[in-house]
Amino acid sequence: MSGSDLKSDAILELARRYHYNAQHAHQVECLAGTLFMELQPLHRLGAEERKLLEFAAVLHDIGYFVTSRGHHRHALQMIMLEPLTPFTRQEKGIIANVARYHRKVLPTIEHTAYAILTIDDRVKVNLLASILRLADALDRSHQSLVTELSCDIRHDHIMIHITATGDMVEEKLALSRKADMFQEIFQREVQLNIRCTDTPKTELSPVMI
Repeated sequence: MSGSDLKSDAILELARRYHYNAQHAHQVECLAGTLFMELQPLHRLGAEERKLLEFAAVLHDIGYFVTSRGHHRHALQMIMLEPLTPFTRQEKGIIANVARYHRKVLPTIEHTAYAILTIDDRVKVNLLASILRLADALDRSHQSLVTELSCDIRHDHIMIHITATGDMVEEKLALSRKADMFQEIFQREVQLNIRCTDTPKTELSPVMI
């Protein structure tokens, strides 16, 4: 079994042990991976970082096993305390911090688990967590409404083009809150262009976030 397979198996074993919501977790994983590829000209990270983002996406909600309140902080602690032997300490620290910052406050040096990272790894966490927040928002209803996603990168904003099977009311509201980190890190606003396949006649209608 390859090292990549060992890592994937370890992440899934941990997620299952804490009764993760597989449909939501893997939809967010897919959305995060797609956003990562679409936005590569901005973040300039590679395949290894994409995998760390996707692993964090699978685990981002495992803190619900403890309690819904502060579940992002619980996720950080749970990941950090796990052996996760296929991963280096550095990789585990990045995954845990990216999962932690999928919601609520932005990273700060006052957070110990973030502060102990190297400067380079903090940069990676900032970039990856900002993408994970967008991906999580785009499945806020946990109904896997998004079927296609692409991005246009402009000098002052990104346009996320979505094909969806519903109106994405919850997702649009969530994105208006969770685009904060992306906008701060990348200095670009986030806009949505949604095509809903549930209606006979569909038109692209831009929604500014």
